[in-house]
Amino acid sequence: MMPYESKELLRSALGLAPDHSPFPWQAGLLEKMCQGELPDALDIPTGLGKTSVMAIWLVARVLGASVPRRMVYVVDRRAVVDQATEVAIALREWIEQNADLKTNLGLTDRLLPISTLRGQYADNREWLENPSAPAIIVGTVDMVGSRLLFEGYGVSRKMRPYHAGLLGVDTLLVLDEAHLAPPFEHLLRAIATDPFFRPHDPQCASCIPSFKLLALTATGRAHGGNTLRLTPDDFNHNILNKRLCAKKSLCLVALDKDAKLEDALATQAWALKGDGKQGVRVIVYSDSREVAQKAREAVKKLAKGDKKEGTAIKIDTELFVGARRVFEREHAKKRLEELGFIAGAEIERTCPSFLFATSAGEVGVDLDADHMVCDLVAWERMVQRFGRVNRRGEPEGHIAQVVVLVPPEPRPDRKTQEALDKQAPNAKLDDKEEKRLKEHERKVQEWKARQAPLERLPRG
Repeated sequence: MMPYESKELLRSALGLAPDHSPFPWQAGLLEKMCQGELPDALDIPTGLGKTSVMAIWLVARVLGASVPRRMVYVVDRRAVVDQATEVAIALREWIEQNADLKTNLGLTDRLLPISTLRGQYADNREWLENPSAPAIIVGTVDMVGSRLLFEGYGVSRKMRPYHAGLLGVDTLLVLDEAHLAPPFEHLLRAIATDPFFRPHDPQCASCIPSFKLLALTATGRAHGGNTLRLTPDDFNHNILNKRLCAKKSLCLVALDKDAKLEDALATQAWALKGDGKQGVRVIVYSDSREVAQKAREAVKKLAKGDKKEGTAIKIDTELFVGARRVFEREHAKKRLEELGFIAGAEIERTCPSFLFATSAGEVGVDLDADHMVCDLVAWERMVQRFGRVNRRGEPEGHIAQVVVLVPPEPRPDRKTQEALDKQAPNAKLDDKEEKRLKEHERKVQEWKARQAPLERLPRG
């Protein structure tokens, strides 16, 4: 069990009210860090505060635990990098309020160094100034990965070994949404565990602090025995229980072969608006930016209704896609808060709101909606989407409607069909025909694989 003082310190670092306590998994991770038993992975459902790993590491450092000096938080989404940077800055402000904490961290004469490494963002180089000081570095896969491989983007040749050395030694690298970058996770795992990346001289190896990897995922795909997962104590926690038991009703809708995806998304989303006089929030996911834009226009058209009969309904819509500049992301964030799509936002709404999102809205962003409509994508992405509807289980008793549009089985094109017909009597196929058949079979198997996990879920 954790000492009372440790729990209080963690509660303070997380910014919790005096009558709230850290989640059991958070307290458990801090306890493991203090015991020098850092897990390899953290497999926690979305919406349960995985970003708090940053605060847990910092508290462990304050308590004198033997954990790496530098925290490197990596995620393959720029918007999430910006959010993680805000979390790091809040932790620095927390440290500044207590001189004893600064003394324990060895920061009596300086601020906690925080640096952000991502495209279109200048590195403030705080993490490079004093290698002996604890530091938080937040970055994208390409910016951090290139530095680890001695090829840092925008880094001079003379400085590249310096960057690689600081990132590869005495560092805890937290890879958020690890399922988004499997090759990068494999590389980091090798750096952390393969003796090839450690000094061959045993005496040198004992003197050089190691590189540690903590992979975060919400998809249930974490493997290995040293993975931290939820325990019965988590399910007994009032807040966690409410979120984990939030009700969602699943409905699979098969699309006709000639149906347009954008029209089907708009029709299903419109059906969830209710009577049009309440602030219902509906999120619509699609795998294509173009489809998202067209679905948005289709819903706007439905809202206009019949002018002669006066059936128009007032609605609000927003588009949330990737490849946005900084000021555009900031504007989108404010707009989402105004529409009530940010979890925990207490916004009074008087008309339906529709959010049309691509993969940019699947990870990191703390979105929450009353209902959801989406197309069918890989299971890892579906898990993330499901976590953005009825995210906090509020109001109590609410049942979120989740509609998934399933496309028809992929049909072969003319040349592929000719190859299939030719294959029937066991005729010999040329290389191009073999390639077409393999590609068609791959598409069919992918279509089946995407449906398989959903078929095992209960339906509403």
